[in-house]
Amino acid sequence: MLLAIDTSTADAGIACYDGERGVLGECVWRAGRDHTAQLLPQIDLLLRHIRCARSDIRAVAVALGPGSWSGLRVGMSVAKGFALARDLPLLGIGTLQALAYQHRTSPLRVAPIINLGRGRVATLADDALTPQNVTLAELAASVSEPTLFCGDIDAETQTTLRRLLHDRARFPSPAANTRHPAYLAELAWRRLSAGERDAIATLEPLYLGQPTKTVG
Repeated sequence: MLLAIDTSTADAGIACYDGERGVLGECVWRAGRDHTAQLLPQIDLLLRHIRCARSDIRAVAVALGPGSWSGLRVGMSVAKGFALARDLPLLGIGTLQALAYQHRTSPLRVAPIINLGRGRVATLADDALTPQNVTLAELAASVSEPTLFCGDIDAETQTTLRRLLHDRARFPSPAANTRHPAYLAELAWRRLSAGERDAIATLEPLYLGQPTKTVG
């Protein structure tokens, strides 16, 4: 069984996943800035619900970000703690990659977004693997077709993107837009099945605190 941990933003989530049985359990909640106090109790609660113990965990996946500095540190610390304690495989998955994967069946181009603050967002340019730090205006300038924006989409972000893109800006419903750690787990399971694992000593979160080149 693989345990997936996502504390990238104020919305936290965990999932237990098995390649044969699929999603065994998932929990998503608004942690705010209280990841430190909430994460381990939520993991233990989920394990009790699915009648499993920590000893049943055979691999750990963690969201790498971009996202909240403190939130990402908590998730990474807990994931490394589980991995180190029993020499388990540790797999890091980009939060934006997991978001895009969650909406991969959309017929539209998918643009995952994580809010970085100060008017900037992290996103992926089409199928690129490297996140980019841009303003909403810079992101909109790269859009020439109807696009599904997912992730950190509050009312202000929707209003701005609709103003800049009109009917080219599309959004999931609030329920569909919830970031599900089961998708993170599924991506990590694929890597695990391919014999991959990340080095515990060197795996670090991706903060993306400074602007990079603009999209497009």
